Amino acid sequence: MRIRRVFWHRAAAAVAAAALALIAPTARAAAGVLIDEMFSAQTSPANFGFPTGAAVGNGVLNVTSGMRNYTTSVKTFDAAVAAERTLDLTFDWKTAVATNGNKTGIELRDSQGNLVFSLAGTTTELRYGVTGPVSNSASAPDSLNPTWTKIAYDRTKWYTVNLHLDFTLQRVQYLISTRETAARVMTSGTASITGRNLAKFVACNYYGTGVQSIDNVRLTAPANAANGQLQGKRMYAFGDSIVYGHNYSRSFVNLTAERELMNLTKYAVNGATIGPAGGTGQILSQVRGASSQSPDYVAFNGGTNDAGLIYEGRYRVGSMAPGFDPATFDRSTYAGSLETTLHTMRTKWPAARIVYVAVHKLGSRDWNTQLAIRSVTLQICTKWGVTVADVFNDTALDTRINSHRVAYTFNGLVNGYPGTGGTGTHPNLAGITFYVPVLTAALTQP
Repeated sequence: MRIRRVFWHRAAAAVAAAALALIAPTARAAAGVLIDEMFSAQTSPANFGFPTGAAVGNGVLNVTSGMRNYTTSVKTFDAAVAAERTLDLTFDWKTAVATNGNKTGIELRDSQGNLVFSLAGTTTELRYGVTGPVSNSASAPDSLNPTWTKIAYDRTKWYTVNLHLDFTLQRVQYLISTRETAARVMTSGTASITGRNLAKFVACNYYGTGVQSIDNVRLTAPANAANGQLQGKRMYAFGDSIVYGHNYSRSFVNLTAERELMNLTKYAVNGATIGPAGGTGQILSQVRGASSQSPDYVAFNGGTNDAGLIYEGRYRVGSMAPGFDPATFDRSTYAGSLETTLHTMRTKWPAARIVYVAVHKLGSRDWNTQLAIRSVTLQICTKWGVTVADVFNDTALDTRINSHRVAYTFNGLVNGYPGTGGTGTHPNLAGITFYVPVLTAALTQP
């Protein structure tokens, strides 16, 4: 059975088919679903709205069948889709090109013919593009091709494409991965686009012959889209390896800042703790060493490494102090150290919104220790008026489940991108997609 989620959560699931059936919908998922098509039966309109070269069969949609060179078949999205300013789109794609020189692909364009995103395949190259000539999609000659970025690939595989489309900022955030349990990231990035809405899904037979197959198309309007309100805002990020990115430069705070055009300064360090006995120092030291210029937002996490040290008996969880006098904070405990950290943040940047990121359920830490840390952290955040981006509670990411651990966490890089099969601690690009919408919601809530 295939179970669906809100886009960026579903996006992560699509990268790892084995974990997909384990992830249940959240309360946030229902309202914004615009298209959710698995092609298990004929669609309405027929063949997903492609007028030529398309047929639904064997649980997939096949397109560009029997089409001549440089020809197109265009599905037009309805007015409700074209009116949305922020969209999340995911789909699975495969090409059957078999002869050298052949090329087939798909293009997403706006109502004026500007490019939103494109994907194509030859026998040896996976190609994608975010820029290119304006086209009315009546045909697909070489002169109207997108500007392609080319990657070596295995054309026998299925690929999952995940797109976050922001037409207010004219930005696209993309992730292309193999569709398999140990998914390999082919490319990931954020780019400016000329497209201003999502109006057309264009199947292109650029040259030669090669049927393309499409499956699991899901289009949603995010429940908590920023819609440009975070553009230009300054954010400081503190914490441990989950904020830093472990062995990869782009953590969830980077992806959030990239997509919203925020100015990010990241101070996080692998191994850091809230409490007093961290191997690479306390998060408090990061705060004290940060710029005195006030940011608009402070985002931080903590507790991941504390859980291991507390479980080993290095220090205690402790309890919340009765008031706000720092002289009453027991800095030998996690709780007292957290209140000291928040007091320092509030004193240094009184106008900044502070957001604590409660990380996912960790299979790599003692469960009861996680719960004890979470309980006192939420109490202290309420006391200090700190917004909580609650990945722990508001997503299904739980690396106590082995398939989640394998699909959504990493230890090392594979071809420059986070791999799979980690310890359960460090989210890979699929895992990060659980974090980004939760942080965005926390940053934009009144």
